[in-house]
Amino acid sequence: MWDPIFELNSNNPPEMCDVSTTSGSSCTFPFNYNGITYKTCTIFGPNNGNFRPQCAITVNSNRTAVTWSFCQVPTDAVIFYSTVRKGGYWTQNGGSTQGGTMIWIYGNRFAQNGFNSVPSITNTNTVQLVDSYSVYDCEMHNDKTTNTQLTCYAPSLPESLYQIRVSVNGNLIPLYQYYDSNRALFSSMPSQTPTITGIQPQSGTPQSLITLTGSFKTSCYSRDIEGCAQDNNPLISRIYVGGHLCNVIDQSTGSIYTNVTSTSLTCKFEDNEVGLFNISMIVTNEYGRSLTSSNLYRVSADENLYTFQSYAVISNVMPNSGSTQGGTILTISGNYFSNSATYPLVVKIGGEPCTVLSSTTTTIQCQTPVAPQGSQSQYQGGRGLQIFRTSGSTAQSALSSSNPPAPTGNASWTDDALFVSSSSSAETVWLIGFIRLPKTATYTFILDTNGNAALFLSTDDSPTNKVNIATATSTQSTPISLNNNTNYYLFCVGSRSSGYLRLGIQARMHATALTAKTSSLILNEIQRIDVTSNATSEQQQITYTVSASNGTSEVQSLQVDNSIFQIGFRGVYTAIQNGRPTAVAIQTALNDLPTISPLTVSVSATSTLYMITFPAAMGDVPLLTCISTSPNTPNITEVVQGIDSGSKIAFELDGQLTDYIDFINSNLTQADLYPIINNLFSIQCPPSINNAKLTTSIVYLEDFETNCIYDETPITTNAFCGQCSLNGNTLINNNNKTGNYLCFAYRILNSYVISIDMGIQINGDTTTTLWPSISFSPKSDKLWHYTCIDIRARLLSQSSIDSTVSSIVITYAWLNKNIKNSIYIDTVSIRTALPQGYEDINTYPIDQSINSSCVFPFYYNGNSYPACTLDNNSRPICADINNGTYQCKSSSIEGVRRLYPKHQLSYNTLQVAYSSINSQITTNFRYSDCVRPTRFVSWASSSATITSLSTASDEASGTFDLVFNSQTYASIPVSISATDLANQLQASSDFGYLNVKRSGDCTGYSYVIEWIANGGQKSAISITNAGSVLPSGTTVTATD
Repeated sequence: MWDPIFELNSNNPPEMCDVSTTSGSSCTFPFNYNGITYKTCTIFGPNNGNFRPQCAITVNSNRTAVTWSFCQVPTDAVIFYSTVRKGGYWTQNGGSTQGGTMIWIYGNRFAQNGFNSVPSITNTNTVQLVDSYSVYDCEMHNDKTTNTQLTCYAPSLPESLYQIRVSVNGNLIPLYQYYDSNRALFSSMPSQTPTITGIQPQSGTPQSLITLTGSFKTSCYSRDIEGCAQDNNPLISRIYVGGHLCNVIDQSTGSIYTNVTSTSLTCKFEDNEVGLFNISMIVTNEYGRSLTSSNLYRVSADENLYTFQSYAVISNVMPNSGSTQGGTILTISGNYFSNSATYPLVVKIGGEPCTVLSSTTTTIQCQTPVAPQGSQSQYQGGRGLQIFRTSGSTAQSALSSSNPPAPTGNASWTDDALFVSSSSSAETVWLIGFIRLPKTATYTFILDTNGNAALFLSTDDSPTNKVNIATATSTQSTPISLNNNTNYYLFCVGSRSSGYLRLGIQARMHATALTAKTSSLILNEIQRIDVTSNATSEQQQITYTVSASNGTSEVQSLQVDNSIFQIGFRGVYTAIQNGRPTAVAIQTALNDLPTISPLTVSVSATSTLYMITFPAAMGDVPLLTCISTSPNTPNITEVVQGIDSGSKIAFELDGQLTDYIDFINSNLTQADLYPIINNLFSIQCPPSINNAKLTTSIVYLEDFETNCIYDETPITTNAFCGQCSLNGNTLINNNNKTGNYLCFAYRILNSYVISIDMGIQINGDTTTTLWPSISFSPKSDKLWHYTCIDIRARLLSQSSIDSTVSSIVITYAWLNKNIKNSIYIDTVSIRTALPQGYEDINTYPIDQSINSSCVFPFYYNGNSYPACTLDNNSRPICADINNGTYQCKSSSIEGVRRLYPKHQLSYNTLQVAYSSINSQITTNFRYSDCVRPTRFVSWASSSATITSLSTASDEASGTFDLVFNSQTYASIPVSISATDLANQLQASSDFGYLNVKRSGDCTGYSYVIEWIANGGQKSAISITNAGSVLPSGTTVTATD
C-alpha cells in the first residue's frame, strides 16, 4: 500500500521494522556501506548483479556492513527506469495532459502473466502515477508485459510531475528497490499535448470529410511513409469522432484525402451514426491524446458539450397525403437513419408521433397519427435555421416590417445561427426558425452583427406574436423566461450596404451546471468588490544648486586580521575576501558595490591595513563596516573627512541613495532621471552581475526590466535584481556573441527541472546549430539562487564537443522542464569570465554566524529570512531557533551582497518631472504598505532644499459585511487577502469553489470573485455595515 508520509521522507526514510533474510537472520539497521547510511534494504549491495534487495546482518563497531543477506520482502521486483518511447532514455518522460501516452517501465521480476480469467490481483502488475496525495491509475497494456517490461496508458492528468509506482501481485515496490526514483517519473505537460484548434465543418452527415487544424506534433500517419518508419518517430495513430474512427486514408483507393502535415489533415468519419460527438486524436511516443481548443466546443440544448454534429438526410416522402384519421403508411427515403440507444429514431407528422414500423439506414416506414386539431402554417423542423437572402440594403427603421422573399431556391439552412456573407455587395438576410428548449430557464439573447439588424422572438410558435428583443444598437435582450418543450418562433434580419455582412444569434442560459473550464462559450459568474478611497501620492519637490569646487576626498583606513571578511558600505557588502588580499583586490571588490558604482574608490595597502580613498564628489561619507571570522573586531577609522566638490549630487530616501548625478556636465532629461529615482525602489545588485556597460565580460544580458509590471507580491519574491523577472524557462534567445559562461538567477517552485537544453554554434560556424543538453539540479526551495555554468567545460566533459572546439556561441538555452509555470528567471548573462566574487555552490553554506548558532530561515522583526539580513545598524545578522540574533561572519549574493529597498513602490505611482531651467525635480509616489516616506536628503546636504507638496494617503482600515443569498458574512477586513476571502466564502455551500484575485494597494483593494465549480448566474452580492471604514469617505461597493 502506498504510504505518502513514508514517501515524502524518502530521502531520509524512517528505519524499517524487523526484516527477515534468506539466511535466517534479521537485518541490522542502520548500517553503512560505501559511505552511505542505510535504514532500509538496498539493491546496491555487493555481489548483486540482479539488483535484489539486500541488507547487512552483521556490522562492525562503526556500523559498517560486514555480512550481507537477501531481504525477504513481499516483492523483490526492481525498477530501473521508465520512458515514453520504446527503448528510449529515462529523460524522455513527458506526455499529454489529456492522457493516452504509453509509458514503458523497465525493471526485473515483474509478474509476467498480466491477464486473469477471473477478477483478482494475483499474478498481475498495476501502475499508479503519484503526485503528493493525488493518485491516478495507469491503464495496463498487458500484451506487451514481460518480467522485465511493463506498459500502460496514462490517464488525463493535471500538469505536474508524477512518481511511477508499481505493484506486483498486489505488493507495492518500495522506492529503495528503484535504481533511481528520479528515473521513473512521468511529466504531464501542455508542451507535450497535441492540440486541435480548428474543425471544419462542425456539422455534416455521417461519412463526411472533416478537416482538422492545430499542432499535431508530427506529420506521420503510417510507418510506410518516408521518414516515419522508425519507432522513435511519433505517429498519428488514431483519430476519433466520438467512438468512431476518422481515417486519413481512403479505404477503397488507399490514397490520402489531402496532404497530412503537422498542422492540418483531412479524415473521413467512418460511421453512419447520427448525433453529437467530440473529436480527438492519439499521437504515439512522448505525446498522447489531443486537447481541443475550448472555443470549438458547442453546448447542446441539454447542456452537453460537443465539437461535431452529424445528421440524417431526407430525400423523399411517399405518399404526401393521407387520411386525417391516421393509419397511412409513410415511406421516408434518405440516408443515415441510424437508431441507437443514445439517439433513438423518432418521426413526427404535424408535431405528432408517427409510429415506426421498420427502418434501415436509407428507409423508414411509419404509420401516421390522427391529424392534430386546428391548422398550422409553421412547423418545427429537426435542425438549424432557414436563411433567406436578397440583394439591396434595408434601413434599420424598415427592418421590422421587412419580409423575406417567398420560399424559393434562394432558401438555405444553417446549423450555426450565423451567416457571414461571401459578397461585399449590398444585401439583406433573414434567419428564421424555431427554438425548442428542453429546460425551463431564464435566457438572454445577443445579436452579433456588423450592419443594421433586428432580432424578434414570439411568445409562442406564432409569427404574428413576435416581439423585437434586440437591435444593432442594443444588441443584448433583457432576461427572458422560456418554458421547456415549447416552440418559440425566431425571426432575425440584417442588412449592410457594403462590405461583408455578419449576422448571428447567441443565447445564454443563466442557470447551468457547466463552467468556463470546458468551453469558451460558457461564462463563469464574476462579481467584484471595490474598496475605494481618494488616494493621494507623496509629492516632494527638490530644488538643487550646483557649484563645483576642488573638494576633499574622504580617506578611511581598515585594519583587519588575516581572516575571511567582507566590507560593507551603506547597507551592502562586498564579495568574500580571504586572507590578505591585495589593494587591487579590495579596490575591485569595493567598486563592485552598487552604493559606490559607477563612481570608484582607490585603495592602497600595507600588510593588513588598507587605505580607501573616496572620490571628492561623494564628500563626507558614512564609515565603512566590516564582518570577519577573526576574533578581533576590524578597526575602521576616518583619516580624512571628505568635503564634497559640488560637481555631483545624490539623493537619499528612507536609507536608499541614488547614483551621484552630474547636473553640470551632462545634458540630463526627464527620461534620464526617471530610472535613477526608480532605482531607489529596486533591488540593487553588484554591477559585475547585471551591468554590461561597466562589465566588459558580459556579452549578453537580459534583466527583464523592460515593460516591467508587478503587483503587491514582495519585491524579494518578484525579482533577484531590479523589480521584475521572467515567469518562464527561456534563458537565452537568439544570442550571437561568443562566451563560455552562462549565469542566471532562478526561483523554482518544484523539483521538475532536470536539464538545460541549448542551441550552440562552435568555432565561428554560424550555419550549423547543435542542440546538446546538460544535466542541471537546481535548488527547488522557492527562493532565489544565482549560478554560473562553464558551458564549454560541461559539454567537453560529456563528450558533446571535443577539445578542438575553442569557442562557442550559446544561441538558445532553456530549462527543461517548465511544469505549472513554476520557473522564474532573472539577470541572465553570457560572459567570457565569471562575475567578480562569484560564489561556487561548493562553497555553500556561506551565510552563517561565528558560533554557527543560526538557523535558516529565521525570523527577525516579524519577517522570514533565508539568508543573513541587516539590523538597524547595517550589520548582517541571523537568528537561532529562539530568535536570538547573532552577527554573521559571512554572507552570500543571496544575502547582504544585494541592496534591498526598505519599502516597495506601489505599481505605476512613480512620476518624475524635471525642469532644468528651475533646477527642480518633482516626484510623486506611494509605498505599497502605506508607510509615510521620509523627505529626500541631498548629498552634499547643502546642495538642495526639499519641499513636501502633499503626503501619501493612509491605508484603508475597518471591516464590512457581505450579504449573499440572504446570508451575512460579517466583519470582513477591507485589506483581507484573496486567499482568506476565498476560504471564508467557500466555507458556505452557497458559494462553492471560488477563484478570488486581489488588486490595488493598501489605500483600497479590489476583489474579483469568480465561481469556478458552481456554474450559472448567481444573485448579486451586497455590502452592509461599511460605515466604520477609514479614512473618512472610503466606500465599499459590490458589482456584478
